[in-house]
Amino acid sequence: MYKRFFLSLLCLMTIGLAAAQQKAPVTGHVSDAASGEALIGVSIRVDGTSTGTSSDIDGNFSISAPGNATLIFTYMGYEPVRLNIDNRSTLDVKMNVQAELIEEVVVVGYTSMKKRDVLGAVSKLEGDAITALPVSSAAQAMQGRIAGVSVSNATGAPGAGVSVRVRGVGSISSDNEPLYIVDGIPIEDAMNLISPNDIENITVLKDASSAAVYGSRANNGVVLITTKSGSKGKARISYNGQFGFQTHGHLIPMANAAQYREIYNESVANDNAMGGIQRTPITEEYMQNLADVDYLDAIFRTAPIFVQELSISGGSEKVNYLLSGSYYGQDGIINNSGYDRISVRSNITADVKEWLSVGLNLSAAQANTQYVSSSGDGYGNSEGGSVVRYAMFRNPNIPVRDADGNFVDLPSVYFGNSIYDTFFGDSYNPVALAEYTDRNRRDMLFFGKVNLTFKLPFNIKWTNNFGVDYKGTDYKVFNRSWGYGNRINNPNGIAVEQGRYLNWTFNSVIDYRQSFGEDHNLSALLGFEAIRNNEYFTNESDQNFPVWDKDLLYVGNGLGEKTAYESEYTSTLASFFAQVSYDYKSRYYVSGTLRYDGSSRFVGNNRWGLFYSASAGWNLDQEAFLRDVNWLNKLKLRVGYGAIGNQNVGNYAYSDYYSSNYNYPFSGTSYYGYVQTKLGNPNLKWETSRQFNAGIDFEVLRGELGMSIDYYNKITDDMLVEASYPPSLGNADPNWINSGSVLNEGVDVEIYYRKQWNDASFNVSLNAGWLHNEVLELEAPILGGRVDNGIYATKTEVGYPIGSFYMYEMEGIFQNEAEILTSAYQGADIEPGDVKFVDQNGDGIINDEDRVHLGSAIPVATLGLNIGGTYKGWDLSLFFQGAFGQKIYNQILTDSEGFYRGFNVTERYYENHWTGEGSTNEFPRASWKAKSNNARVSSRFLEDGSYLRLKNIQLGYTFNTKKWGIEMLRLYVAATNLWTITGYSGFDPEMTVSANSTSEGDRASGIDWGTYPAAITYTFGINLTF
Repeated sequence: MYKRFFLSLLCLMTIGLAAAQQKAPVTGHVSDAASGEALIGVSIRVDGTSTGTSSDIDGNFSISAPGNATLIFTYMGYEPVRLNIDNRSTLDVKMNVQAELIEEVVVVGYTSMKKRDVLGAVSKLEGDAITALPVSSAAQAMQGRIAGVSVSNATGAPGAGVSVRVRGVGSISSDNEPLYIVDGIPIEDAMNLISPNDIENITVLKDASSAAVYGSRANNGVVLITTKSGSKGKARISYNGQFGFQTHGHLIPMANAAQYREIYNESVANDNAMGGIQRTPITEEYMQNLADVDYLDAIFRTAPIFVQELSISGGSEKVNYLLSGSYYGQDGIINNSGYDRISVRSNITADVKEWLSVGLNLSAAQANTQYVSSSGDGYGNSEGGSVVRYAMFRNPNIPVRDADGNFVDLPSVYFGNSIYDTFFGDSYNPVALAEYTDRNRRDMLFFGKVNLTFKLPFNIKWTNNFGVDYKGTDYKVFNRSWGYGNRINNPNGIAVEQGRYLNWTFNSVIDYRQSFGEDHNLSALLGFEAIRNNEYFTNESDQNFPVWDKDLLYVGNGLGEKTAYESEYTSTLASFFAQVSYDYKSRYYVSGTLRYDGSSRFVGNNRWGLFYSASAGWNLDQEAFLRDVNWLNKLKLRVGYGAIGNQNVGNYAYSDYYSSNYNYPFSGTSYYGYVQTKLGNPNLKWETSRQFNAGIDFEVLRGELGMSIDYYNKITDDMLVEASYPPSLGNADPNWINSGSVLNEGVDVEIYYRKQWNDASFNVSLNAGWLHNEVLELEAPILGGRVDNGIYATKTEVGYPIGSFYMYEMEGIFQNEAEILTSAYQGADIEPGDVKFVDQNGDGIINDEDRVHLGSAIPVATLGLNIGGTYKGWDLSLFFQGAFGQKIYNQILTDSEGFYRGFNVTERYYENHWTGEGSTNEFPRASWKAKSNNARVSSRFLEDGSYLRLKNIQLGYTFNTKKWGIEMLRLYVAATNLWTITGYSGFDPEMTVSANSTSEGDRASGIDWGTYPAAITYTFGINLTF
């Protein structure tokens, strides 16, 4: 009985198995899980067999398979799907986009790798985020987009440079700019050479484990720029155009003519009561004949901006090409300022043989900048003579022009009254200064690269690059005598400066990649690089031309004194480097890098430097205990340590300098002779930065939500510092030495969320960085931030940040005589209404010993927030950028609120200054004689520079152009710098980070001299592709 039962059961199982193994047709449809759109060409395979098919143009498929078989669906850019047929005849398959596509490939050093395999602190910015903004430089578009990278404009003037700092400031005297690499070649002025529209992406290497392969040039981080190239397919023509206008933002309200008269007369009364020089007040009767000019409003204008970009790209099986040209034109919001650039580029690659590919990359650009005096310390009729500064200072009672249409300059000349002497205000007429400014710079830039790549046996790729980078500058300044009665009394003249920068680079890299079985993956790099830089400059000037005709103005034609200067510098760098990376099952990673650099800037045993890094990573999501956690897509731990260097010193800092332009008296006769002007330092060696980085990356919800967090600790030793010798040595110029160390420690965070529905999508990304900067060791404190002759606003010393503000701390305003008598002694002429300072050491006397550190210009935190969404053809994006915790020394207020001569005052000072006991504890009394006390370098003028800015808002619409035969048409409107939230009282908190002309680098950052403010820009744009 039991035997019969088991035989019957076996027969039924056999029949069922046979039925299951019998092939039957299965049809279905494959679509995108988010949008519902059909997917064409999806590969469909029966698991364990060679049977397969693909989806058609409508996403449909048909395949014969057993009823218990499993189908595997794969499609580029989508996560694979395994689906059991389960005896069904119809299947509806949904496929999800791979989250890893956003970080698919990253250029790292001399090679590229998947983002998932990267162990260092690396951030990537796609080209779409760069081209969306109406900026002349891609560096400006980087602002607020990458955690740990601070980007600030020196001024808002057209064509002005930017300051880029990667993870803080590591050098006191040396350059803190990162290394810029364009398609594998270092470029001196990369951001001006390359049009933003030509950039495919920008990758920033922020730590030693990612940047050590660049050795001595990577101390301040590395910015890798990958330009666009052609691809296989028919010719593709793309056009991008922007048309817009700019206007000024926040202006500092200044006193009008009536308010100025009150302040002037109040100052006269206060100072006359103190004795000494007696001044005459402005009478109301005389006031009726005076002008009332808002000089800040007079110097600004609405200015156009114009961008045109055209590219043609395409390719075949063997050859890819891209040709592009662009024009960028921007008039300044101050008269007589502007910038334009025209650039062309070609990128051609060809597979000559299966084992050989050749590439040719050529770029050329010409940039013309028209400067107006808009930054600097305001001394003299030079570039430092700021139009904005003088517009604030200018007495509103003085008209712009007289009855004959001539510019009015000195009040005493115009009014014909001795009471209005130079004391009344000796500032230049800012409208005239802008109109008569004739300062033009032309930059000619060229970049060329030839690439040969050999595919050798055993998975070896040998890449050779030879690149040439050239920059020629022609800078001309025409100074004409002008003003009512030739107020300046200087002869007319011209100055011509010409420069040439020529750099060539050759690198040869062997790249080996091999997998051993399914679990072991090895990659290795071995390379050599040689670089040669040559710089040549000439500077000539001439004066007193009898006829002022620019076509006839050449050095040598003038009747006055002539000067000429010429210099040339050459430096070389030779390097050997190696890098090895290994991973086991894409789960455990290790990597190491060595680079050996030899620089002509050092001599003897210090010429060569060895730099290195080691890193490790762990993809936890590949572990068995997490592999089945469906909501977790990625979880990776990274750690790295390394040492990289800096050689940014003078080319001949090791050598003594001599000059023959000195006279020696001997027996009553003066003789020309040589004098040592700088003492060389043959013991100078590499500045070295030891960096530690630890990070975590994770993604959840099918990649919709992700985050990266990095902690870093960077200590720079043997800093390259310019240190002054005692006067007894007779050396006027400071000399380079190795001294001290600096810490930069912080955290970088990047978070993103993206969601897509059938007709809509939403995305938000946030990056933030926190930074602590501190000098750990230094042989002697270094002053910086000169605000007047022999007066400095910063002090760099142990225990404080580089360029820390060092000044008196304001306690309030003296309200009465009794308070003066019971407080620390500040001077014999102190009166009620004067500024009271804190006696820091309690010795009863206010002097230099009472100056203290009160913050720095280095932001404690930076922020970038991008919010965007689409609905059908519409798209909207908002980008916010901010910096927090930095201080700004508002130097311009030391004159306009500190009573320097008879300059105008701010409206807030007029309304809130001290007029009697209890009236205010913030603004002192009106007095010129009290300036030495009330306008001291103190916390009175030190302000919080934190800000949050709506950097860009953009609304666009993309048309359905299939029936028109056009690939893409998008129209958009945008606004830049639309609003700013800040407590800073100056023009622009962003512009102050590096706005100075004292050549002290980061030791003078954060001092606002009244620079050219950033413009608010409104643009209309079009993107068109055929």
